Amino acid sequence: MDGGKTAVPRLVRAARYAPTAPADAYVPAPELEEFYAELGAPYGLPFARERYAASARRTSVELAFGALDALGELPEGRTPELVVVAYATPDFVHAELVASCVKGRLPGSPLAFALSDQGPLTAFSALRVAVEYARRCGFTRLLVLVVDQSTQPFAVPDEAAVHADSAVALLLDWDGGTAPVRGMAQEPLSAPGLFAGWDPAAAVVAGTGLAGADCPLPSHEGPSVTTGPGLPCTGVWAALLDAVARGVNGPVVVADHDPGRGLLAHCVLDCADELLTRGNGETDDGSGRGA
Repeated sequence: MDGGKTAVPRLVRAARYAPTAPADAYVPAPELEEFYAELGAPYGLPFARERYAASARRTSVELAFGALDALGELPEGRTPELVVVAYATPDFVHAELVASCVKGRLPGSPLAFALSDQGPLTAFSALRVAVEYARRCGFTRLLVLVVDQSTQPFAVPDEAAVHADSAVALLLDWDGGTAPVRGMAQEPLSAPGLFAGWDPAAAVVAGTGLAGADCPLPSHEGPSVTTGPGLPCTGVWAALLDAVARGVNGPVVVADHDPGRGLLAHCVLDCADELLTRGNGETDDGSGRGA
């Protein structure tokens, strides 16, 4: 592609993992509980033992692996060259590094790292970082893994609370070469040009942060989908998979708002006509679109 033009990443396969099995009985671990108590003490955060014991205690690594399994085996030449893991809530098992574990599951030894501390807009940041790496390093195949882990040993703010374990895998092609990426932004609501590159003909998937935000999106002709609360990082991307499964393709605008930081993010993805979506490791039904 001509480096003077702009381009958007193309979503070619996607999957989600949302386990529903009940939690195993909690086995008390005094050393671990003492560790959590010491970890939270400097910040005045008591270890929420009852909450922790009642949770599913699924690690971020387990959830990321579930999304990878749901994505299915990738044909030769379709494995990612770059993997970015995005999450807003920290993993309660500190001895595991999600990106390193994911890298070990994938052939070809891709560059892999994680991005956090961006609240509900973390995946938007991860997508932009992935595309910038692709532009500068000549990558063409990217994987963004988004994780919402509900188990937390400490209380978290309501707006950051995760109500269920969830992970979404987005496999993307970047064929724009060094061309500037089009239709991506993450700015304060008052920023001039915030919606530059917005495609009025595209379908729109809006995150839960936009439900009560005083920030109307530009007009658009395509269908609109709004997500529900409880999945701050993965919710809007799971809704994108739902829209694709219902036949939405071509350019899709994904948008969300972080009221805590006063930022709005949006991006344009080209959703392939043959895009395959899967959920919870189920096999494709033969129609090209999974459950």
